[in-house]
Amino acid sequence: MPVIARCRPWPVMRFDVAIAFLFLSLCTFMPCFAAETIERPSKWIGRVAASDAAFGWPGSGFALHFEGTSLSATLVDTGKNSLEVELDGVPQRLDLQAGQHRYQLADGLRQGAHEIRATRRTEGWIGDTIFVSAETDGSFLPAEIPATKLVAIGDSITAGYGLEGVGPGCKFSPGTENQYLTYAAVAARSLGMELTTLAVSGIGLSRTGKNAKTMLDVIDSVTPLRKGVPALPDERVSAVVVNLGTNDFSDNRNPSDFIEEYVKLIFRLRNQFPKAYLYAALGPMMSQKDFDVAEKAIEAVVQASAAKGETRLRYLNLRVKPKDFGCDWHPSRSTNAAMATLLEQAIRADWGPHD
Repeated sequence: MPVIARCRPWPVMRFDVAIAFLFLSLCTFMPCFAAETIERPSKWIGRVAASDAAFGWPGSGFALHFEGTSLSATLVDTGKNSLEVELDGVPQRLDLQAGQHRYQLADGLRQGAHEIRATRRTEGWIGDTIFVSAETDGSFLPAEIPATKLVAIGDSITAGYGLEGVGPGCKFSPGTENQYLTYAAVAARSLGMELTTLAVSGIGLSRTGKNAKTMLDVIDSVTPLRKGVPALPDERVSAVVVNLGTNDFSDNRNPSDFIEEYVKLIFRLRNQFPKAYLYAALGPMMSQKDFDVAEKAIEAVVQASAAKGETRLRYLNLRVKPKDFGCDWHPSRSTNAAMATLLEQAIRADWGPHD
């Protein structure tokens, strides 16, 4: 990581040799107004491309631990994404501009240690975001490595599609999407767990019907727009929630390959996360009729996996009754909060508190 130290220059004045030496000594031994620049953050959040520091999955991003009073970051974006920037735990939205720009993420802070977490509110098809560098007037600190992780796998519900919309009649826009307020993100913060979200709107597990790609096709991608390689086992992942089936079973569909493909997914997740509890979730969208058919299929997946020796797989019903809706009938903020409670209760029942 290149470090650039800068001292504020003294005014150009005419001094004799003795006075000039005195001021040179002061600049040498007194604290300088230093700046430290890094090309990689203190910690990545979620899945990020190692080659060029691009992140595209919803909820992916970076954390910066530093000691100082200000911090800026240089990012490259399509101009349609937005980040949730938490400064010492206080979140604020940041809309990104097209191209490469420098963003002042903190300024005028008290001197001391601070943390910034910046994660994508928006999902991958809108375009990747690239981390270029970050600079503080102080110094960067080592990252804190989380003890436990939660992985959330799903479709538009898990991505936060239309979560901040004004009602079911509004259409999708990047401005109404917010992964930060999804059930998985809320539950992870309450449990004190790091979160990795792998979610794509419209995706499912069935290859029948109109579905071109399934979650099995993209789950190993570095970003939703880039192909990847199978992920390595990660023993720090203690829970994985899979919320798929809505796009497979809606509109009276009952795909014949869903159970088989879901069992394949469970097998792959078990290899990647050997110690994790897996939660096969469903809800809250879909008609009651479609939900009943999908629920029966997912319960069959749990039974088939158990027959093969799987002991840490649970079915999780997330069909909460909504008080209101986001865009296109998607779960609102309040519905996601209710879903988060159910997920948190399930994880605590198996693992206990993580905070």
